[in-house]
Amino acid sequence: MVDGIAKILVVEDERVVGEDIKVRLQKLGYSVPSIVLSGEEAVQKTKVLRPDLVLMDIVLEGDMDGIEASAQIRSLYDIPVVYLTAFADQKTLERAKITEPYGYLLKPFDDRDLHIAIDIGLYKHRMEKKLRETEERLRKILEDTIRALSSALELRDPYTAGHQKRVSELSCAIASELGLSSEQIDGIRLAGLVHDVGKICVPVEILSWPDKLSENDFELIKAHPQAGYNIVKTINFYYPVDRIVLQHHERIDGSGYPAGLKSEQIILGAKILAVADVVEAIASHRPYRAALGITHALNEISNKSGILFEPDAVEACLRLFKDKGFRFNIDEKH
Repeated sequence: MVDGIAKILVVEDERVVGEDIKVRLQKLGYSVPSIVLSGEEAVQKTKVLRPDLVLMDIVLEGDMDGIEASAQIRSLYDIPVVYLTAFADQKTLERAKITEPYGYLLKPFDDRDLHIAIDIGLYKHRMEKKLRETEERLRKILEDTIRALSSALELRDPYTAGHQKRVSELSCAIASELGLSSEQIDGIRLAGLVHDVGKICVPVEILSWPDKLSENDFELIKAHPQAGYNIVKTINFYYPVDRIVLQHHERIDGSGYPAGLKSEQIILGAKILAVADVVEAIASHRPYRAALGITHALNEISNKSGILFEPDAVEACLRLFKDKGFRFNIDEKH
């Protein structure tokens, strides 16, 4: 938008009709840089001109109709489209709705309807953009909070510095291999970054103890999923990060902790994180032992697949390391 004047691209395969719409738009105070006749040209002109809104006839000559052109314009350039059409049949409406248009004008229309449709379309697009910007700011605040929690733990427990990050990376890779949605993968990523945050409540000398822990000390370690849950449940995540943190030491046969949940009671994100957590822990150095290496880690989850660990998550993890070249950024002994 230049000097407060919205730039409207008109897509109409009848030149006379297009010129008439252009004149009417200009009288209403809009700028019309071009009139195009086909869907293909509409996509190309949108790329060059970057209009504020596209006024798109649905029925166009050529291989690409207005609905197909609109889908590409929304996907590639995030520019709102208001449809023009002389047809209002249900099939056309259903196809048009899929592209999420910002308005729908039936021919013939008067100047008032044209003005209202464009102004509403522009306003809706501005509000959506502001909402996305707000969501991005909130997401950044959330990310910063996660990093702060992770850093606080790593300051107390240097031996596991990087552990949460590596577990998060492997968990995301497993989730992606299983075909989970981007939202699920991102939620699992966040859970991985804070899954051990409850260890903040465990005395430092226990975290760094170089020998086998006593039964009482191990009970303190086993309390960290609940402690972590109590910390992160206060954060308004869009995904059940708190439940993943709580359940990441549960095992599908019910032998895990803190609640002894069985397979159907454990959420998928926690099952995925459990596999990644064990693989990273075995492959890495710990205060009480040297790193055992990735081969040992993969053998462990393979042998316990279907007993302690979700088979699908195990198989996905094995594929990542054996077939797809996934590696931790650590020194490993094979």
